[in-house]
Amino acid sequence: MLWLSLILFAIVLFLVRDSKVRKVDHFFNIEQAEAESFNAINIKSLVKKQSWQKFKESTSPTLMILGPRSFLYIGLYVVVCIIVSWYFVVKLLLMTNMMLILGLSLLATFFGYRFLVTKRRRDFENTFPDALNIMMSSVTAGESLMQAISYVGEIMDNAVGREFKLMGERLKLGESPEVALQRSCKNYPYPEFLFFTVTLRANIARGGQLKGVLARLIRVLVEARTLEKKKMAMTSEARISAKIVAAIPVIFMLLLNYVSPDNVHFILYDPAGRIVLFYVLGSEFLGLFIIWLLVRGVRT
Repeated sequence: MLWLSLILFAIVLFLVRDSKVRKVDHFFNIEQAEAESFNAINIKSLVKKQSWQKFKESTSPTLMILGPRSFLYIGLYVVVCIIVSWYFVVKLLLMTNMMLILGLSLLATFFGYRFLVTKRRRDFENTFPDALNIMMSSVTAGESLMQAISYVGEIMDNAVGREFKLMGERLKLGESPEVALQRSCKNYPYPEFLFFTVTLRANIARGGQLKGVLARLIRVLVEARTLEKKKMAMTSEARISAKIVAAIPVIFMLLLNYVSPDNVHFILYDPAGRIVLFYVLGSEFLGLFIIWLLVRGVRT
């Protein structure tokens, strides 16, 4: 059951990553000439990318949330995960299974990566409406679209502001809006940002009142945030109950260690007891994973 949970987590990771890539490619259908200019400045695009290079490009925007010392923090976190896994397997379970140590380390690393993904998404949801407000104010003052995007990057000192600043610099260099928007969507493959880019593309192609479009977009984002909070409030009881149920075996085992240590030793060190231990751990991870999928699929 434990290995089944690890395999399911790995499958979900790849599915989430591939779905975001397909979502970005679905909204952008660049012509051949524009596709060449998309990689014209990057000389490395002339060489075929390896699998690890593609994986690095897809994960680097999320890892950059740690700051300029991200590689140091990642290395320390991985070392701590390996040490904790080794202590749990070798010292507590008295086993020398290196595959189990590696599996637990990968599982802990996956949870850390998912934490960064969630934090980046929340930061984006909290700051993106402010960026749209600043952009709408700039457009109302009579500035062009390129100047409004650059102005957002100058005002906001966060990840979204830096992305707008980079987008404005690319537009000033003469890059087409289609390519500049797609580059940004590769870093923020979220529905809100995709809808924002589609709105700008339609306004550039056909014209119209950008101020009114941005105002309606801001209202939609605020309502979506309200619905998300409502969903979390409605599912809070179920989520807390699931966490309490998942913590009961751990708490009971700690209490049993003082009341009847022989039973704990049977579960940790006896081959028959370890089957029970692995079954409990696998059931815990599988149950929490199913609850996470149910909560994630709630639509209000």
